Amino acid sequence: MDNNKSKSSSISVVFGKGFTVNGVTGVISGTDRELVLRTEGGTLKLRGENFDVNKVDLESGVVEVKGSLLSLVRGKSSLAKRLFR
Repeated sequence: MDNNKSKSSSISVVFGKGFTVNGVTGVISGTDRELVLRTEGGTLKLRGENFDVNKVDLESGVVEVKGSLLSLVRGKSSLAKRLFR
């Protein structure tokens, strides 16, 4: 088995309901408009409206949030920019 697998995280969005982030190792900060998470792949900043954190389970690496997700920024560059290069 390859022990050099890169660490990753994932986000599942249910439009109009909320989102789930997997691969979370820590919560850095959070408000009703911004959530900053430490993930296996680095820092992830999520911005939106009416955030309400429903679940934080760092053992399984899962954070569930209700609210509208408007943007994602990973590290210093936008995740959208990285996806659509």
